[in-house]
Amino acid sequence: MDQSDRARGRPRDRAIDDAALQAARDLLVEVGWDKLSMVAIADRAAVGRPALYRRWPSKTHLVFEAVFSWQDAPTPVLDATTSSDWVRGSFAYTQTLFHRPEVRAALPGLMASLRDHPDLQSALWKEFGLPGLSSLESLLRAEGASDPAKDAQATMVLVIGACMVTSLLGGSPAITDRLPDLLRTNPI
Repeated sequence: MDQSDRARGRPRDRAIDDAALQAARDLLVEVGWDKLSMVAIADRAAVGRPALYRRWPSKTHLVFEAVFSWQDAPTPVLDATTSSDWVRGSFAYTQTLFHRPEVRAALPGLMASLRDHPDLQSALWKEFGLPGLSSLESLLRAEGASDPAKDAQATMVLVIGACMVTSLLGGSPAITDRLPDLLRTNPI
C-alpha cells in the first residue's frame, strides 16, 4: 500500500461536527451573535475546544457552516422553466432561509465578519449563488434577454438583498411575497 492509499490521521468524527453545528444554531437563537462563543458551543456540544478549532478556525466559520449548510438538497429554482418561475421560487426559498431563527440571529454578526473573511464570501457566492445564477442566466438567454448575465446578477442581488433586509428589520413575509410581482412588472 503506498502513501496515497492510506488515510492521514484519524477519520473525522461526523458526530462532533453535527453536535457543534446544532449547538451553534441553538445558542444563536438563545443568546445571539454577540454572546455566542466557541467555549459556549463546545460546552453545549459536549466536545473539546480543540476539536472545534481543528474543524473551524473561528466562530464566524463555524456559524457560517451552521446556518448556510443546513440543507443538502439543491435549491428549487434549479427546476424553474421560466424566469418568472425562477424569481418567484428564489424569493420563496431565500425568504424561508433568512427567516429561520438562527439565520436571523447570525446575520448581523456574519455580515460584519464577512468583510474580514474573503474565503467565506467566496464560499457563500459559490454554494448559495452560482447554481441559481447560472440557472437564471440560461432562462433569460432562452427568453431573448439582451444581457442575460448582468440581468441574472442584478436579479439575484435584488432577491437576496430584499429578503435579507426584511428579515433583519423583522418585516412581514407578506412584503417579500409581493416582491416577485413588482420585479416582474419591469421585465428583466
